[in-house]
Amino acid sequence: MAIINSYPTATPKGADLLIGTQVKDDTVLENSTKSFTVDALGSYIVTSTSGITGSGTLRQIPMFTPNGQAIGNSLMFQKPNDLEIQVGVFGAATETVLGVGYINTTGLGVTNISAQEGGEVTLSGNVVIGDGLDLPDYLTISSSVQDSNAMVGTEGQILVANPDSRLLWDDATDVVSGAIVKMIPYVTTASPGGSETYSADNNIVKIGWSGGNGIYVINLPSATAIPYRVIRFTTNGTYPGGGAHKVRFTATGGETIDGTAYYEISKAYEGISVWSTGTEWVVIQAKAH
Repeated sequence: MAIINSYPTATPKGADLLIGTQVKDDTVLENSTKSFTVDALGSYIVTSTSGITGSGTLRQIPMFTPNGQAIGNSLMFQKPNDLEIQVGVFGAATETVLGVGYINTTGLGVTNISAQEGGEVTLSGNVVIGDGLDLPDYLTISSSVQDSNAMVGTEGQILVANPDSRLLWDDATDVVSGAIVKMIPYVTTASPGGSETYSADNNIVKIGWSGGNGIYVINLPSATAIPYRVIRFTTNGTYPGGGAHKVRFTATGGETIDGTAYYEISKAYEGISVWSTGTEWVVIQAKAH
């Protein structure tokens, strides 16, 4: 009989037979020599061992490496307290800890953070909203707003900082400013026959004059767009005398200013303050030389 290692080698096929001994048990009366197919042996190995090879480290969460057939260590492991999963090396300032109901990490980039109805999102420490670089950034608050005492404001109140820099609701009429208020003007130059529609956010407008006699029209913004807004308009010293260089403030969209379609000023250092009632403009102050 030939020695086993003298037989030629070959690539096995599923139907090939292997010789083995079936061991006596409750279903087999005695040990006996049997033939096993390669397919049957392979199925048995997969069933009994899942066909996974490789090794890992205690508490390290495994992953399939390197080709999906062997297991090895991943970056995640279960901490000794058996309550948390950690991603990354402990103490490297980049690790992330996952616990029951929380995530602890040094940096978290998300597209959306939301709490289910009745839930709560808590941000502790310094909170920065928006980077201010690629404007516009928006902060939209669709729910009621509480102050630092968990109080909800009432109509007309504003949030004011107390001596500890904590925001509290306060009546607007009770707020007294202890600082100098600066009004940065919007500057424009009027000329005869010209016009513009005022849309800037500045609440004071300084108007110069260039050219001969005539009328320059400034179309006021809509009084309904920002109810209760006050805008001040004042001319500078470039106006010649005689009152023939007029600036005409015109209400738009069917609105009125002091009940009429327009209001005019025509002197140097002359000005008016207009206030929106929410439906029309009212001249609340007028100055003339």
